[in-house]
Amino acid sequence: MKPSPHLFLMVALALECTPGCSTAPSAPAAKADVVQPSDLAEFGAAGTDTAPASPDATDAGAAAPDSAETNANAGDSAGVQDGEPAPTQDIQQMDASDVAPSTVCTPGTQTCQGIKLATCGTKGDGFIVTNCYPGMACVGGGCQPVPGNLVIVFDSSGSMDSAVVKKDGSKFCAVSASTWPICEYGAATFPPGCTRMGVSKSVFKQALAKLDDATTKMLLFRFPQKASTTTKPSCASGYYTGQDKLSGDLGVETVSATTNWFWDNLNETLCEPFPANSSAKTKAGILKWMDGIESKVPVDPELRPTGSTPIGKTLFYVGEYLRNRVIIDGQACTTDASCQNVNYVCQGGKCADAARSCRETVVILFTDGGETNSNSFFAPWVQAKRLSQGLGCTSSADCVGGTVCKTFQQCLTAGKPNGKFCSANTDCVSGTCSTTPQTQCMPEIEGTGYFCTDGGTPCQPDIKDPASPTFCDPAKGGQCVQDPRPMLTATAKDPPANVLRSPDGKPFGVRIHVVDISGAANVQASMGLALSGNGKLLGADASDPGQFLGVLDAAFDLKTKKVCGAQ
Repeated sequence: MKPSPHLFLMVALALECTPGCSTAPSAPAAKADVVQPSDLAEFGAAGTDTAPASPDATDAGAAAPDSAETNANAGDSAGVQDGEPAPTQDIQQMDASDVAPSTVCTPGTQTCQGIKLATCGTKGDGFIVTNCYPGMACVGGGCQPVPGNLVIVFDSSGSMDSAVVKKDGSKFCAVSASTWPICEYGAATFPPGCTRMGVSKSVFKQALAKLDDATTKMLLFRFPQKASTTTKPSCASGYYTGQDKLSGDLGVETVSATTNWFWDNLNETLCEPFPANSSAKTKAGILKWMDGIESKVPVDPELRPTGSTPIGKTLFYVGEYLRNRVIIDGQACTTDASCQNVNYVCQGGKCADAARSCRETVVILFTDGGETNSNSFFAPWVQAKRLSQGLGCTSSADCVGGTVCKTFQQCLTAGKPNGKFCSANTDCVSGTCSTTPQTQCMPEIEGTGYFCTDGGTPCQPDIKDPASPTFCDPAKGGQCVQDPRPMLTATAKDPPANVLRSPDGKPFGVRIHVVDISGAANVQASMGLALSGNGKLLGADASDPGQFLGVLDAAFDLKTKKVCGAQ
């Protein structure tokens, strides 16, 4: 029997695709895994809300064009696999199944493989798996924005009771606003309020109104205050008494799930906890602390300006809460609900957040003036560095926030490190070079060692030429501030506590941005805090609510740009 010429043509076309090729279309600079439907598992973190697609994406199911992993030996493959010899059998014995793959999915359909997007290929013979765009993960069959974690630390110190004075010298409130319980929150004066506290709560309410519980997971801290027994509350303190630390705090450097004094008294600093599930409405809970209404029965809380400014201790409490309740990979569980965290599901008896690699956690520290700093474990700059980058280390695996483990010596002035690196006394303009090297988590690139408060760019204090890239312009309010991180030599007694670690032992860091309404008087202290926290200093003007609101809007805009799951 003579072979059909049509069959010869079909075989020739099949052999035209050389070993290892694929007829499936691929995105530019893309890498893709091709898998079978049996390998796919739908992913959805407990309580993860579906959010609008990122404006960076072309549609809700968009995958990153530069994030695929190409495997030309599977899916949409019409040719011969690597290592296989060309067919030599009688072409009369061939049929359609010998040259065409079987259909296992509907072309173009999408599902999730973990946090990656799986799209059925054009021939329906397998799925092409790609990363979603940066800041997005696959949920429910499409790429969705990964909700960020926003931690607000609100200054509730007594100085927040100071009256706000406008640039023309007048005050916001023309009449006294100190009569309990209306205080400065009557309809005629609120917004914007009279004091720093009143104006700040007014502006925070406007900024928070723009946030969505589904895309920003929030929680609120204040400086420690405990409930008072007073029967005569005032506008300044309400029913609270300010404290330097939580009740029962004896100075331990780490807490666990069984540290009773911490959890029993945490409500002295934690106003609104992290959401346990998608039904939690934390924004509404936070706004209750800013509505100008307070009562004991029924309980209606309010932020009040009373007490000192214990920034260091408050940041310590924030860090311990984060590693016990917010970043909890590896924590034992039995069900998704037992993780008590909207971002986590229970997998293999352990809480897991598949989007941890690209989920942003940012602390916004709002203050009207810094706490006096020192080189002790609970000092504000030291705690900021611990939360964001890490303190002492044995290797770079102990460091986060883009830092590496470095061993160095620095010059000593009056026996204290001054931030200037050295290897001998001749390297020090004043003082001597330390004889004991220290090992710390530090930025990989040292730079100038100074940063401008206007924009946070590297600067040099002696540069006066505006054309120089290291010029800090005083006309714009800029001050060239020394980077304090080399001088922060304090470490934890227990080395693993030098950095935040989730229950699985892996270190993690958070970024700390400082929103300061104190003006130029405290800018250096606040800049030191922001640098130690691997964040930015955002200056706000309490006498200009519009400018203040713009600063908060920028601070609350969590822009995650990391690709989820990328190594």
